[in-house]
Amino acid sequence: MAITDILNAMSAKHVLVVTDSCYSGALTRAVNTELDPGMSEKTRMKWLRVIAKARSRYVLTSGGVRPVLDDSGNGHSMFANALIDVLSESKGILEGAKLFREVKSRVSARAEELNVDQSPQYAQLKRTGHEFGEFLLVGQR
Repeated sequence: MAITDILNAMSAKHVLVVTDSCYSGALTRAVNTELDPGMSEKTRMKWLRVIAKARSRYVLTSGGVRPVLDDSGNGHSMFANALIDVLSESKGILEGAKLFREVKSRVSARAEELNVDQSPQYAQLKRTGHEFGEFLLVGQR
């Protein structure tokens, strides 16, 4: 069974597939949509209520269609380290696009230090039941 079939059959409203592997960027061949980072908090919350009702299926990958660095010296990849750090620091509602921007920024900075080419990707997953909207992650209260 293909991953698209599994995701299409899931009853969950919002699904984010996170892949930390070489060539995982092959899953990101779709158009991105994201909330305007400059919108007011009131408008943002109103829009989040709307998109929370729709099914969303996204993928966050550690890189594009090439090998990625799998160890940064502490048992985790630099992608995993960045993801763990961003999630640990997150407060309130975190949109998938914001999670991606933060992780990508940290991975890109670390990749530059190590003189490697690695750029995380984020996109809607095609043929998986995606309707519209955004992946939303709500932190513990």
